[in-house]
Amino acid sequence: MVSGANRCVACSAALSALLVFGCKPNLEGRPSLIDTGRVLAVQSVPAEQVPDDAPITQYLALYASPIENDKHASELGWAFCNIRKPLAVIGPSALECLAPSGKGLRQIGQGEMVSAPLDKDACSVFGPTPAMASSRPADPDTTGGYYQPIRVLVPTDGAPDYVVGVTRLSCGVANVTQDQAIDFATRYRPNENPVLSAITLRHANGHEETLTSDDPSADISTPTLKPGERITFHASWASCPTKQTCGDGICGPGEFADDRTVGGVHIAGCPDDCTMPKGCTGAEPYVALDPVSLGIVDRREAMLVAWFVTDGTFDNDATGRTEQEAHDAFSENEWVAPVAKGTVHFWFVLRDDRGGVGWTELSLDVGS
Repeated sequence: MVSGANRCVACSAALSALLVFGCKPNLEGRPSLIDTGRVLAVQSVPAEQVPDDAPITQYLALYASPIENDKHASELGWAFCNIRKPLAVIGPSALECLAPSGKGLRQIGQGEMVSAPLDKDACSVFGPTPAMASSRPADPDTTGGYYQPIRVLVPTDGAPDYVVGVTRLSCGVANVTQDQAIDFATRYRPNENPVLSAITLRHANGHEETLTSDDPSADISTPTLKPGERITFHASWASCPTKQTCGDGICGPGEFADDRTVGGVHIAGCPDDCTMPKGCTGAEPYVALDPVSLGIVDRREAMLVAWFVTDGTFDNDATGRTEQEAHDAFSENEWVAPVAKGTVHFWFVLRDDRGGVGWTELSLDVGS
């Protein structure tokens, strides 16, 4: 196995892009120690939407605190940011949206979870189709994506804090030929939120224990760790197929629920996979417009794990896999337990570089 430290060095380029989403104006996830209440991530369900359909999108916040039943979790204030940020602003939203209220904010609710419809004109504001011919279209991110920001006001005992989440917008692709537009529409599939399929730990003597798993037959452990013990956490996610097979449970690029002909080519339908389309919860394959060759190219998602804990020390705040390492569906990080006995709480946040996010929480006892 390859250490999380080595993977952290390898994924540095992907890290910069991934930390933009669901984060504070500064870099979310720094530091990994949770010594005060804060929002670690914002999840959009679904991860990608077509705004013209006026769909209802659900938003969930991961609020972490060293205090049990922290009252601030139920007081989170949500609002859509409807102002496009200037090019000079780093981050997912305009600075005017980092406020309790204002011209560019549409309030949508309070609490750890809210639901609201996207504005049907979101692709005109944040995408490649400006409402007026004289307006400049928005620039896509490195994956070709456009995003609707959502601002979360996080109440604190002092000045309020702000976190920004996103919904990826299905706005199509701009400035391409008709053949390229057909190719893109045929093969592109909306992003699916990633899922941590398992969290395991490895002791210094090599003994491994499974802490969480989506496999119902897995032997789940609740170990008690030694004070000051160094262990390795292993976070894994689904291995996504690069070649689509009808019946694999994933409606992948080029698959449809019914038979159809695209560009003179007959494509057999796959109703089992695509009647209720579902993507892969790991590093998904997708297509994007390459800014250099100006062609539609095949890509894979980069993945990042942000590690959070109420005590002890992680070697790295974040580790992950670049697009070139997408075949490796795991990442590792070492953690040193505190010397004092007690219960330690962990949060593991998994992000893909198309704006998707998922997480797992657990607690471990240190000492008897």
